[in-house]
Amino acid sequence: MLDERTRDAVVGVRDAALAEGIRATLAVHHEKSHLMRIGNNSVSLNTLEDLTRLDILVTNGRRQATHTHMGTIDGPETVRRALDIAVAKAEVASPKTYDPIPDRVEETVEEESQFDPALADLDPGVKTDGYGRIIRGLGESYNFSGAWSSGLTEVFVATTGSPHTVFHRGTDQLFSVVLKHPERKWELNHTQTGWRGSDFRADATVEALGRLLPVYEQHPGFRVEPGDYTVIFGADAVSEIVGMAAWTGLVGRSWEEKQAWTSQQKPGDPVLGGNVTVTDDPGDPMTFMFGFDGTGRRRKRFPLVEKGILRGLMYDSATAARYGRKPTGHDTNSPSLVLATGDGPDCALEAVRGLGRVLFIPALHYMNIPSRSKGIFTASSRFNAVLVEDGEIVSPIFSSRVTDSFGNVLSNVRTLSSRAESVNGSNTYGRRAPVSMSVPSYIVSEGVKITDCAESF
Repeated sequence: MLDERTRDAVVGVRDAALAEGIRATLAVHHEKSHLMRIGNNSVSLNTLEDLTRLDILVTNGRRQATHTHMGTIDGPETVRRALDIAVAKAEVASPKTYDPIPDRVEETVEEESQFDPALADLDPGVKTDGYGRIIRGLGESYNFSGAWSSGLTEVFVATTGSPHTVFHRGTDQLFSVVLKHPERKWELNHTQTGWRGSDFRADATVEALGRLLPVYEQHPGFRVEPGDYTVIFGADAVSEIVGMAAWTGLVGRSWEEKQAWTSQQKPGDPVLGGNVTVTDDPGDPMTFMFGFDGTGRRRKRFPLVEKGILRGLMYDSATAARYGRKPTGHDTNSPSLVLATGDGPDCALEAVRGLGRVLFIPALHYMNIPSRSKGIFTASSRFNAVLVEDGEIVSPIFSSRVTDSFGNVLSNVRTLSSRAESVNGSNTYGRRAPVSMSVPSYIVSEGVKITDCAESF
């Protein structure tokens, strides 16, 4: 773990830099990450990484430079060498066209409310046992694959802009499993998330997939004709839609450069349906809560869309400086996006009883953006999708493609579930930066465009 000796070394060099008139930000990122993958019903990858990074940003007028030291921080000497390299880089860097906003830790923060030592050092045997119980519980005749990432993240930031420091320690995990029929090729998927080791339950996956197995085993697939449909989007699909809508429409840089689908609107204008409220809320316990960003700014609840009205745009420090705006605490890879719940029943099928034919798409696969400025997205259903008639599941559906706009899908929401779910969106390919969203367990949207459907699963 990130010990006091390391923190003291960073603070000592920060103080020396301040005395020498150097403007700098010093950030330590420590992670302990374990990843297990399974394929063909057995473990295919079992790996552990314990990494420490020291990132230093130096600002010299309009010149800025960074340097990263990866490895053990032996003491102040290590930190000072990294600082000196960043200083030398800044002297020869190309000047920016704007005056950078100095990083400044606004207040001292020490947070570890989402830290579980048991998850930080989770024994790989727990994971193999969990997958084994799921495989045995659902049937070894199926083909199982999946991934389970878990670990610890620690972040410590100090700047020459103030004597304060900020520190975050937290744990997180993302479990996934895919069940595939060996001949018919349909696939069922289930995920679990949380910051405690006890948040994972093998029986929850067995129960969830066990409910769907008879539907897929006993009914042929249904081919959806292109057209407009009422669609139940499950929590995973909702998080994909809202997350991508936010990053293509509610980020300051895209809006300023007229690339965002909201670029023709301004704060105060309607952009989505009146029952849609989206915030970035690092105090929501269903997200991974980071109370500060990489510049040391305090992160607080930030309204983005309120009852369909555009209320705010997310500005990182560089974009804010470039366009004369105020930074909003969004120099972060761990936002806490929240789509507010509604008053819909707990059961999604109850919400569509009496509506006739409805598509239930729990998750979206390989979402992409054919037109960023128009907010058009495309993705396929792939996992767990079923046809519903008058509130009853009647058949699985073949892989169907949704191609529509965020504006249409999120302006025609008939029902939002009253129950929130946490959906993990963490990326396992870079440095550990846990991120999750809080979204309704489902939404019902009308007039959703299905543009294509495969002839098989």
